[in-house]
Amino acid sequence: MIKYVSGDILRANTEYIAHGVATGSQQGADTVLAAQISKRFPEVQKHFRQFTRGNKFQGGDLFIVAPARNRPGFIYIATRPETKDLSTSFLNRGLRKLERYCVKNKIKSVSLPRLESGPDRLNWELDVQPLIEKYLDDQSTVFYVYDI
Repeated sequence: MIKYVSGDILRANTEYIAHGVATGSQQGADTVLAAQISKRFPEVQKHFRQFTRGNKFQGGDLFIVAPARNRPGFIYIATRPETKDLSTSFLNRGLRKLERYCVKNKIKSVSLPRLESGPDRLNWELDVQPLIEKYLDDQSTVFYVYDI
């Protein structure tokens, strides 16, 4: 199920927060949201940097940081190449893997921004929203898509 909401995604009361990053991004802070996560939850960013030092983070890959006592879990999704050559292929693979991960692990709720949409990005209505609805709408997991 998908619910479209507004507000501060970092204040969401969900099990996980998912967000898109570029492939090979060892910093994982290449968006405003990623930078906010890094600032507010530096241990999450530390786990991601350690992972990417020794592993390839390719299009559509997921990196999961489990929830902790005082914070949600985080799901990094490789939604775009490091170059400006945007397409829906990485996002398509990433959303498919996110759907499978949530089903397999019986995740109840995930918050995510409008992945890869906006100025100099993909078109929300034509490119991104149809993929989100294709993979995430008929799930038992509730996906809160934030308009940020």
